[in-house]
Amino acid sequence: MKKMIFVVLIMATSLFSQMLNIDDFSSVVFSRVTSKPVTINLNLMIDGRYVEDESYKIIDALNIVIGSFYWEDLITSRGKESFKTALKNYTTKKYSIDIDNVYIQKIQSQPNTQEIIDALKKEGLCVK
Repeated sequence: MKKMIFVVLIMATSLFSQMLNIDDFSSVVFSRVTSKPVTINLNLMIDGRYVEDESYKIIDALNIVIGSFYWEDLITSRGKESFKTALKNYTTKKYSIDIDNVYIQKIQSQPNTQEIIDALKKEGLCVK
């Protein structure tokens, strides 16, 4: 009997679980090394209850939480785990949204225009 109640409970919680895909999210974070802003792109999958219905609140939380990290922190595994934990905690505290898991699919920086020009000059492909 206890096993049957446990199975029913597990099935009931999985019915409310949703997956939210956030593709091509762009934000600006600062670099600790250069003290300049870095534009980043990331793709996330967020698993939890009612996350699709509350997606606008999760995007708001994502904008706030990611701004508290430096680029150098986001590229380390410890920094990524801290980011995931911070996003879960913030959405729970601020909006009462339960996020079970955050999956980072892609995180990368976009070079700024000056970096592209400097690289072309270095290769001799751009004339002053």
